[in-house]
Amino acid sequence: MVLSRRSLVGLVLAAMTVLSLAGAASAQSGSIPPGPATTLPAYTGAPAKAHPTSNSRVPQNPYLWPNPFNTVHMDPWNSDVVDIAGPLGRDPIVLTSTLADGRRDPSSPMFECTGMTFTGHGNIIASCFGVAEASVVLLDADTLEVYDAELLPAATPKDENDRGNSTLINALSASYILVDKDGRFFNTIKDGSANKIVSFVEGGTEAHPTLERDHEHEYDLSPWVPANNRVQGLNMDWQERIWFYLSGSTATDTTPAIGGAVYVLDPATYPAPDSVKFYQFGDDEQVRNSLALTKEGAAYIVTAKKMYRFDLDATGTPYPVWGTEYKNSGRFKPGQYNAGSGTTPTILGNGKYVAITDNDEPNMHVVVYRTEKQRDPDKQTVCTVPVFEYAKGGALDNSLIGYANSMIVENNYGYVADFVTFKATDSEPGFERIDIDPNGKGCTKIWVNQEVRSTTSGKLSTRTGLIYLYERKYDVQNAVWAYYWTALDFRTGKVVWQKMAGTGFEKYDSSWPPLVVGPNEALYVGLFGGFASIRDGN
Repeated sequence: MVLSRRSLVGLVLAAMTVLSLAGAASAQSGSIPPGPATTLPAYTGAPAKAHPTSNSRVPQNPYLWPNPFNTVHMDPWNSDVVDIAGPLGRDPIVLTSTLADGRRDPSSPMFECTGMTFTGHGNIIASCFGVAEASVVLLDADTLEVYDAELLPAATPKDENDRGNSTLINALSASYILVDKDGRFFNTIKDGSANKIVSFVEGGTEAHPTLERDHEHEYDLSPWVPANNRVQGLNMDWQERIWFYLSGSTATDTTPAIGGAVYVLDPATYPAPDSVKFYQFGDDEQVRNSLALTKEGAAYIVTAKKMYRFDLDATGTPYPVWGTEYKNSGRFKPGQYNAGSGTTPTILGNGKYVAITDNDEPNMHVVVYRTEKQRDPDKQTVCTVPVFEYAKGGALDNSLIGYANSMIVENNYGYVADFVTFKATDSEPGFERIDIDPNGKGCTKIWVNQEVRSTTSGKLSTRTGLIYLYERKYDVQNAVWAYYWTALDFRTGKVVWQKMAGTGFEKYDSSWPPLVVGPNEALYVGLFGGFASIRDGN
């Protein structure tokens, strides 16, 4: 059953209300174990008073599910901003689930969900991955009960040394999902040598929902995509064309480097030979992050070398309008999975600007560009602002939060998602807010938080004025990592409240998943051990 956009507005808000006691009991039976003992507090701070701001101002693409539920970064601008409320920290209720019924192997060492959306009945569809694991899961947003799941082809380790690499491939395929106006959940897979875009919808009834494969809206990309490359991310423009990209790969002792590529698929003419057009980057330009799209038809993408704006020519083929090199040390920093920018481009300022971080040393920078083409290329850049100067290093493998002229950047330096040993590495703290000056001629640093460590893609709620994060702290006395739902004040950067989710790296840590604010004012995040949520109590 395919649901309309109006169904989401009406049914989701009606279906997702207060957590029932029966639901809580159901979720606890399959919850993630609480982990080792800690002396750290279960809750700190105090419930927040909401300080609403104006809406995110991101335009709604009529061919997509409503913002902020259509891409991993909430909308085509990758704003990571939601115009719905999240919890204020009032007697918060935390739920977790191992999602055992959605796994290929319930005893597997990890199973993390990254890309997710909410259906018209208020349920969650999530794309999940693990070691030799890939699934799309339909679950209850209130209880985290798995209703249905479909196992997908997954990269499997060639040997023990390849376990980390193959799991990372599964993670990237699970991350950059797309949800169209009819609630179709698009995901990418590699089935043997064939790259494919596959589609799922919620079926069944409201009382007994199911996950259905929508074969009529799937695309075999084998005629256009080389078997030695891989599709990683999706987005859809205002003409209903699907943009996607190939990651490419760096050189090894036995294989040469392969460059990334940008593709555009026209579903109206597929599978005609000219229904897919592309632009191929050089062998030194891999792509590790998704792309941003604007209503005007421009696409913004960052490679390991340059930040680009792409348009389409008269034949529908993507071409670079401009490409600007950013500062790059060329080092694969701990906390990144490529030697380049770790950010998905974010559109700001009502479409006038696009921002990323570079890979410079000793300090990395937030870099803001004008989206239009400049007659003088030297004027393309608005500002280059150093960040995390107080830390041992700076690295980012998450998107910036972009609201109006404001950007929130986090530090991931030192964090390594070890899919082989599942042992934690220490990481550097840091969150900073930088605003583009009103005249568009520079940028100003507004605040700095040198305490918070986060490895999730956080979200700003314009209804509460809070930035929601998933943070980790080290309990020195007990030698254990503890994990907290955390809320920062957008105005000051100060911690407002924190609620512990659990302890232990193996189950409660995560690998750069997006934190999601649901239409029921709850927060959700994927963990190594499964899935977690938090909402206000009575």
